[in-house]
Amino acid sequence: MSRIDTIFFDWGGVIADDPGDDFLKDLLKRLGATDTQTQEIYDGYMRQFLRGEINEDAYWQMIREHYGLTVHENISDDFKNWRGLITNEAVFSLVDAARAEGIRPALLTNVIEPTYGVLDAAGYYAKFDAVIASCKVGYAKPQPEIYQLALDRLETTAERSLFIDDKQRNLDPAAAMGFRTILAENPAQIIEGVTRCIKGK
Repeated sequence: MSRIDTIFFDWGGVIADDPGDDFLKDLLKRLGATDTQTQEIYDGYMRQFLRGEINEDAYWQMIREHYGLTVHENISDDFKNWRGLITNEAVFSLVDAARAEGIRPALLTNVIEPTYGVLDAAGYYAKFDAVIASCKVGYAKPQPEIYQLALDRLETTAERSLFIDDKQRNLDPAAAMGFRTILAENPAQIIEGVTRCIKGK
């Protein structure tokens, strides 16, 4: 088995404990969306937003027009309250641990524009050798294209890569390509799995 040279981390649910799905749905409900409307938005406009097919202004305007919801002009500020901005420091320390072993840490994450903005402004992305973000590259996990793009960006192969995500549906395409994978269940389990891979066990 080849030694890994790159670790791809997801953000929400891995580096940060909160995956963000509930936050995004709760935000829509606070704007007055019903459960049905929230699911429709999540399955429709949110998918486009996640892949950067529509920008933030277009996303909120579509919601205003299609559902008649009142979306305040400073809605982006609400994303500063996402608990996913709070890293799990024990898991986040794996980024430095990997680099100390000559392994490149990268982010491979599904993220919408306002969330990308607050994470970038907080300086988190500077910790990684590369950030493959769905809203910037036009693909989102579990689309196979985003995994290949990640490999190309880091000039590595699936066999030399580890990918950690909190959703099995996002791990399946990576595993099929040859990535080693870890399904993130809790911080201790993430740390144990990554540490074993770093040490080549």
